[in-house]
Amino acid sequence: MFLEDPHLSLVELNTSAWGRAVFRCAWGYRLSGPPGLECEPNGHWSGPIPRCRAIQCPQPLVPINGRIDGTSGLTTFGQRRYAVGALVTFSCTEGHLLVGEASIVCTETGFWSHPPPFCKAQCPYPGDPPNGLIAPLKFHYDPGDYLTVQCRPGFVEHGANGGPPERPRCTPEGDWSGPVPQCRSYEEI
Repeated sequence: MFLEDPHLSLVELNTSAWGRAVFRCAWGYRLSGPPGLECEPNGHWSGPIPRCRAIQCPQPLVPINGRIDGTSGLTTFGQRRYAVGALVTFSCTEGHLLVGEASIVCTETGFWSHPPPFCKAQCPYPGDPPNGLIAPLKFHYDPGDYLTVQCRPGFVEHGANGGPPERPRCTPEGDWSGPVPQCRSYEEI
């Protein structure tokens, strides 16, 4: 029995009448056709020799406000193919936080090891103004969060352009609606 497919191997071979041939594919490939054939009394096999087809994962979704940074997939005719073991790495645009796995791998089932991540809008910590503290204190703020400023004794909250202070709000785009109010000395007012 001659095997043309370099990824196909014989697990068992018995060429006597009613003997059988059992096939297996290399890692990253799956059988196309029956895994075994029987040797019929007339000396012919019960069907054609199976072939091995590469297992591939579908193109992963690019997160909104994110991108695919790295991949080990192959490109053929402008289409990216992801074989078993292919790695895809994601990141988010500025003002967005990656939620989920930053890297996923194509598994032998033909599915990705994890679902693609998504990018959630978040505002960065803006820093405390001189002579004041912002509240609440967090590494990242969700859209809709407001900031307040607590000034040290002897200082008072002061808005931009000398007007009344406005509370900055984290927008759905991941930036602040306005500057952080400043703390000015009573003597300067």
